[in-house]
Order: sequence, then C-alpha cells, then structure tokens
Amino acid sequence: MKKSTLCLICLLLLFIVTLISCYLAFINQYNVYQAQVSSTLLANIVVDALLPRIAMAILVGGALSVSSLLLQQITHNPLASDTTLSINSGAYLLLLVATLFVPSLLHWLDPSLIALIGALLALCVVLALSYRQQFLSTRMLLAGLVLNLYLGAIAAIIVIFNPESSQALFQWEAGSLVQDSWQDVIKLAIVSVVCLALFMLLSRALQIMQLSDDQASSLGVNVKWIRALILVSLCYLCATAISLVGMIGFIGLASATIINQFQLISIKLRLCATYLMGALLLLLTDSVLILLQHYSNFYLPVGATSAFIGTPLLLYLIFKVLPNQLQVNEPSAGSPPNNAVNKIIGLWIIGGLFVLLLAVSFFVKNSAHGLLLLDFDSVRLQLKLPRILTAIVSGAMLSLCGMVLQRLTRNPMASPELLGISSGAAIFVITAFLFFNIGYQYLWLFALSGAIVTFVFIALVNYRNQFQPDKVILTGVAISALLTALLRLFLANGDPRAQYLLIWLSGSTYASQLSTTLMYALIGAVCLVILWFAQRILTLFLLPAPIARSLGLPVSYARIGLIMVVTLLITLATLQIGPLSFIGLLAPLIARLLGFSETRWQMAMSLLIGSGLMMVADWIGRNIAYPYEIPAGLIASLIGGTCFLALMRKL
Repeated sequence: MKKSTLCLICLLLLFIVTLISCYLAFINQYNVYQAQVSSTLLANIVVDALLPRIAMAILVGGALSVSSLLLQQITHNPLASDTTLSINSGAYLLLLVATLFVPSLLHWLDPSLIALIGALLALCVVLALSYRQQFLSTRMLLAGLVLNLYLGAIAAIIVIFNPESSQALFQWEAGSLVQDSWQDVIKLAIVSVVCLALFMLLSRALQIMQLSDDQASSLGVNVKWIRALILVSLCYLCATAISLVGMIGFIGLASATIINQFQLISIKLRLCATYLMGALLLLLTDSVLILLQHYSNFYLPVGATSAFIGTPLLLYLIFKVLPNQLQVNEPSAGSPPNNAVNKIIGLWIIGGLFVLLLAVSFFVKNSAHGLLLLDFDSVRLQLKLPRILTAIVSGAMLSLCGMVLQRLTRNPMASPELLGISSGAAIFVITAFLFFNIGYQYLWLFALSGAIVTFVFIALVNYRNQFQPDKVILTGVAISALLTALLRLFLANGDPRAQYLLIWLSGSTYASQLSTTLMYALIGAVCLVILWFAQRILTLFLLPAPIARSLGLPVSYARIGLIMVVTLLITLATLQIGPLSFIGLLAPLIARLLGFSETRWQMAMSLLIGSGLMMVADWIGRNIAYPYEIPAGLIASLIGGTCFLALMRKL
C-alpha cells in the first residue's frame, strides 16, 4: 500500500473519531444550555459560542502544525516546533509585559504583532546559541527548552507581582478555545489563508531546500531570503494563534511527527495532511475535555493538557529521531583549564568575597531613601538570619550536588535543575499537597521519592545510549516541561492553594524557620563529610568505568551510594528554594574555570561560590524592588540561566 494512501486512511479514521467526539460534546453542551436559557438565547449561544469554538480549534491546530512542519523543513531539525524552539514562550512573555505594563500599546498595535516580535526575538536567541554548532538538532533543542525555562522564570516574577490579574493570566497561559463571537475566528482565518497561500507559492523552493544549502543555491533557490520569509510568516501565524487563545503546547510537534512517518514526497501534500492532522487532533482533544468536564465537573484547559500529553512524545522523539553522536564538546568535568590560578590565593579571594557578601546581606538594605547601612540589632538578626542561612545552605547543597552529578555522569552540564531531578521532587510535592492534603512536615518524604524516581527514570531511558550528555540533559529539561504543564493545570483551575505553590516553586525564603534550616544544615554537613571522604571515588569516576574498575573502584556500589547522598541533598534544597535556580550548574563550572579542578578544591570552591550566589540572589530579591520582594529562586534562575545561555553560546 502506498504511503499516501495509508496517510489518507489514518486521517479518515481520525476524522470519524473526532466527528463522533465533537458531536457528543456539542450535544451535551446544547442540552445543558437548553435547560437553562430561552430558545432565542440558546440560538445565540450556538452561533456565537459553540460553533466558533469548533472553528477556532480547527484553525489553531492547523496553524501550529503547519508551522512546526516548516520549522523542521528549513532547520533540518526533526524536533523543531513552536514549543521546543521557544517561539510560544517569547510571544507569551512579550504579550504579558504589554498587557500588564503598557496596555495602551494594545490599542494602536495589534496584539499579534507584539507576539510576533517576542516570537522572533526568542527564535533569534535559539539560533544564535546553536550557530557555532552549525544548528545541530540536539543543541538547538537544548537551547530552546532551556530558554523556555528562563522565560518562564521571568513570567513568574511578573505574575507574582500582579496577583489581581493572576487568574485571568493563568487561564490565558493554559490555553482556552472558548469564544464569544466570530471576530477572533475570522482574524485567524484570514492570517491562515494568507500564510498558507504563501507557503504553497514557495512549495517548489521548499521542496528543493530539503537538500543542503549549497545544493539548493546551485539550483537557483535564494536560500537565505526564503528561509527568512518563511520564518517570519510562520512566527506570525503562531503569534496570532497565541494572542487569541493562549499557549497550546506540542500539538504542532505531534502532528508534524505523525505525518513525517508516512514519508510523503510532495511538500504540498505534506502541508495539507499536517494541517488536517493538527486540526483534528486539537478538536478531538478539546471535545474529549468538554465531555470530561460534563461528566466529572472538572475543568482542564486544552493548552496545558496538550502540553502534558506531549511531553512523553518529546521524550520518545529525543531517543528515536535525534542522532546518536555525542554533541557536547565541552571538556570533561574534571579536566584542568588553561587559565588556572593559584589555589590558595583564589580560596582567600573567594572566601573574602563570601564574608563581604554575608556582611552586606545583614547590614545593607534598600529603603525609600536609598541604600542604608544598618547597625547591629538582635531583633533584625533574628528576622534575617533564617532567610540568609536558608539561602546559604540551599546554595551549598545545590552546588555540591552539581559537582557530584557532573562527575558521576561525566557531563559538564549536569545539574539538579537540568537533569529534572529537582522538578521530579517538586511534582511529587505538588501532588501530595493538592490531592492528598499532606502536611508540610511529611512533604520531604514525597520530595525524596520524587527525586529518586526521576533519577532512576533518567538512568533507565539513557542507559542504552551510554548516557550521551545532550540526551541526558534533554531528558531532564523535558521532565521540567512536564512540571510546567502540571502547574498550569493547577493554576488555571483557580485553586487558592496554587498561588502558594507558585511562590514556593519560585524559591521564596520569606517563610524560612531557623529550626528547620538548622536541621537541614546538619544533614547537609553530614553529607558533606561523607563526600569529603569519598574524594578518591569522585576522582576515579572521571575515568571510563572499565579503567575505574581496574583501579579497584566498585563502580556500581559507589554510584548507588553517591546517588543516595545526592538525592537527599537535592530533596532538602528543593524544599527550601524550589526546583529551578541553575546554581547547581553554575557553581562547579565557575570553580573549574577558575582552575579548581581537583576534587577537594572544586568541592570547597563550589560550596563557597554556590552559597554566595544564592545569598546574593536573596539580597537582590529583598531589595531590588523595594518595598516588594522577588523570590530568591527566581533571581537565582535569572542569574544562572543568563550565565548558562552565555556558556552555550561559547561551546
């Protein structure tokens, strides 16, 4: 059977299933409204609400799917989509900023144009980060997913400072196809028709661009201009959809991936098939969610649900589609750099800076009259000590975990945040808190379980690929995306506890208690002693496993023991400062770049640097927006994320 015939049969079957689901959802909604309103109002609801919702699902699903297909075509990246390349995050963030801070801008500039600017800026950042690696698929995907986390941290800061608008923002971010007229449908339909007509006109050039750039240029195709035109057009198509319905995750990637399996030769046929596939998938998802809401009275936004479902697809594609070659060209986690400095002098300098930062944290604060130098006050000390100590302890724990993980995986970019271990712990905590109403004193058990399960999952799915660095990191970042999707589901449902969770996930030290922090510090000190005596083991882990085993290291038992220690530290740090900070990545990296590559020196310097960075993040969060506070975890995410993106640019 021909591939095109098989594709047609699959689309027909999907159409039938979608038609049945849509009919059932429509009839259920119709019956509910019929029992509540008059016949005249019922007719208006059908015409202006139910039918536009169906049309919007078709248009949005088709638009995002075609955009993902073309992104994959022109970047030669099988995992490229509006979600994985951070196009939707850039569009959402700029729209969020304009809506909250410059609302007058929306009166004379169309929201879709604002979203277009944000989408293009995010895409340019991703392309710039992967340029030196010749736009390798894994590097481009890693840049896009990490940029998603980075932009999400910025968006979280904005939302925390605007609680009065938070519920509406959460529902928009989670993606909703609910309509009250045909106005938005007509707007998206016009943009879709224009963009699709352009794509069809350029279909011959797109067909040729499946070849290399040099080959396409030799056949008369102006590759640069056509690529730029297509990128702007598809970004505008995505931006228009996002501005109208919010964030819809992974529908485009799923549709384009399914159609690519049929290996259709004609680009026109692929465009049409992908559009239909995306339209039917999103309409089917929305219809099923309507039926679920009708029978269970539980509302699930279509955008967050599609992202939650799409994360397993992303994990599958990471290992099924991406190449198996090792892509990280950073030297190993323990190799000495060329710019090593004298260790004793460096230790004194870093130690002195740490003491200076500690003094600033205690005695310098912002006020309505500017920065003030405070006198020693026992009451002020009691108020500040728990917060500062929490920042120091959590930063030290994360930096220590990052150093150990980099040596265990022989991956210079491994960290609790990028491996998804912190996010796994947070997912278990959220589930226990919201669904089982577990008290705070028992949450550490769920966080520990989540961290262990996540680490085991990452180890299992990467075992056959020999723990390739980029794929290990991509697995962790995909798990972090799962946490984001789960959080959107909770926030959009209006649960008042979700706002508290958002603040906790942001890493606030506001509610720190001295007794709890001291207990965590004691456990951390015991773990530090264990790791200090395991220096030789950590050094041997930099060697390949057979060599380390020949030198007398019981690799399996040593790895299990170190993983247990690291998992405990990650659990405690996540409970204190939230799942995302990048401190675990940044502190060991800075220590190694300064020349402290020997195990004991890197451990000591990582502790000082990590705790110092988190202390700085806490002080900035308490003072930069006086009298308001920004959670330390978000500030650390911005600092660490910026440094990580800059590092990726140099790799």
